[in-house]
Amino acid sequence: MRGDNIGCLIVSLACALALGANCVAEEVASIDLTKVEARTELRRPTPAQETDRVRGHAIHQSNLCESSSDNSVLVRVALIGLDATRYRVGDRPKFEVTVENLDSMSLRIPFSPHLADLQPEDPSQEFAYAELHVALWIAAGEESSSNTGGDVTMYGDEQHSATMLTLNPGDSVRIVGRGQFALPADGIHDVINNFTHPIDHVYARASLFRVQTLVTATARASVSTEVCLRHTQEHGIHGSRPLASPPDYAHIPGDWGFERKRPIASFTPHPGATII
Repeated sequence: MRGDNIGCLIVSLACALALGANCVAEEVASIDLTKVEARTELRRPTPAQETDRVRGHAIHQSNLCESSSDNSVLVRVALIGLDATRYRVGDRPKFEVTVENLDSMSLRIPFSPHLADLQPEDPSQEFAYAELHVALWIAAGEESSSNTGGDVTMYGDEQHSATMLTLNPGDSVRIVGRGQFALPADGIHDVINNFTHPIDHVYARASLFRVQTLVTATARASVSTEVCLRHTQEHGIHGSRPLASPPDYAHIPGDWGFERKRPIASFTPHPGATII
């Protein structure tokens, strides 16, 4: 993250409750990740234990869901709170989301921040687990969005039953986490050029993966396969006025940052704004 090189791009956010639920969800679990020191560092085998299957520092293959099937579960992810009304690129917002099962089928999700607890006693052994990613998206109207608000990850597997939860129809979970507003280093021209509408809201989305990981003394290899979910229309946090317009920024040659040419007005939060 090149936050020091990014100019004064200010994102002003009015924090409003995301309303419009068709029914009252039953919250079955909650976690505040800002109060937890996640154990995610995996142990490495000694050279005598490792296999020859992985050479190099890191290998990761991700198989994304191309289309949601009839067997995918319908969920609603609602961003219901942020910790401020103004942010700049590089800031780490504290956010609160709910993930609700709107389907007639149940859904198993991981719900532990501790990946290291899932590693087998023998660190050279390949192991499988589930990952739930909750990411913040910045959007400009209905036409453009970018997942540059940061994310949090939950882990679990069926061998460690306390790390998995069942969301029955109507059940929900609440997650408090911390993101990071960023501008992507790759393809930044395309991202900004696509924002022809003023940036006016932030929302959250969830992704579910099945992962297989192998660790050696010098490398780590993972294969992730996305589990298809169907999402309702995003319930996010909208500004009472546009947050920023494309003409307010000019690219700095030779840098990945953007310089603010004109000041951007602050916003009056909507009534009932949630500040966490």
